[in-house]
Amino acid sequence: MGGPVRERFWPGNLMALGIFVVLVSFWWAGMRTLITFMLLSKVFAALAFAGNLIPYAWSGARLGMERFEWFLFNLLAVGPLVFSALLWINYFVTGPDRHYMLMSGGSNVDIHQYWIEHAELPENEPFDPAAMDAATAERFVAVQGERSVFTLARGCLGYDVIKTYTYVDVEGMPSDH
Repeated sequence: MGGPVRERFWPGNLMALGIFVVLVSFWWAGMRTLITFMLLSKVFAALAFAGNLIPYAWSGARLGMERFEWFLFNLLAVGPLVFSALLWINYFVTGPDRHYMLMSGGSNVDIHQYWIEHAELPENEPFDPAAMDAATAERFVAVQGERSVFTLARGCLGYDVIKTYTYVDVEGMPSDH
């Protein structure tokens, strides 16, 4: 018989952290990335099972894990943490911002949901905020009252992200809400 079993808590802690991090990342970065839920699911599944392609003797056994524990560790820790890292990298490492004003009016248009349903952005008009004066803002606001302004940027992984979403206030100049 061998000696006493050595209890390790770090794999379980990383698995719990992985689940929490992937939920927050999906809720925040995933909902601001213009990517379909199907593709997000495929990438997550590939990353969650990719670690199991590494031979167990080279990886899990060296870390002192049983086979099933190594499988769960890849599924609940490695996959979610790598997936989340990729989402955040795409969100923060972006190209130049592109500014648009929604032409549908109101602040109730969910840009991401509209893009998922129609495979295109809602009706919008590009604009340059540096050149925005009161007369230009008044022209945008005059049609239906309130306008929403949003900023897109191309992420380093090739997917557009919604960087900002603001409303045009009563004076006609953009303000954050």
